[in-house]
Amino acid sequence: MRCRLSLLFPALLTALLLWQPDGLAVSCLVAALLHEGGHLLAMLCVGVPPEDCVLGAFGARIRLGHRLPSYRKNLVISMAGPAANFVCAFLLFALGRVTPAVVHLVLGLLNLLPATALDGGEILRCGLCFIGLEALSGAVLRLTSALTLLPLAALCFWLFLRGQGNVTLLIVSGYLTVLLFFSDKLQKNS
Repeated sequence: MRCRLSLLFPALLTALLLWQPDGLAVSCLVAALLHEGGHLLAMLCVGVPPEDCVLGAFGARIRLGHRLPSYRKNLVISMAGPAANFVCAFLLFALGRVTPAVVHLVLGLLNLLPATALDGGEILRCGLCFIGLEALSGAVLRLTSALTLLPLAALCFWLFLRGQGNVTLLIVSGYLTVLLFFSDKLQKNS
């Protein structure tokens, strides 16, 4: 499998390490790597080897190439990343490592949101296609994405203005909201 590194990835990693010197950024990076490792392990287990992986500013993107998996296999692959985070959270809580456990838990839950570009969105899309609603899956995913991401972005912005929010969550929710509006264009160009 080929791996590529986006130019923004080292810059963002450096900024995170400088901005969060208490080790939280390292916990986030490890949680993200284990999340993607869950996806990769599931791909290999269901017989769908990845073509390449790109590490970018907002995470990793694993491409499958021309061999698309069945909806059932895609569901397993999509659920494997959050499942890896939940297993790690459980083990870390059992070992008394609360902060890294919470990072895994939050990352797993965030990825299960039914929104475009997240595992939960892919799980929703594949689930709808699996039960025969393929024609409606795109519209339902866009609607649930909007109903999930717009209030989340507004809440993050409101909390940030009040001094109670996390700038990282604000950036992520803003990024996902932007992806919601440009997802059709991005899919046509890829």
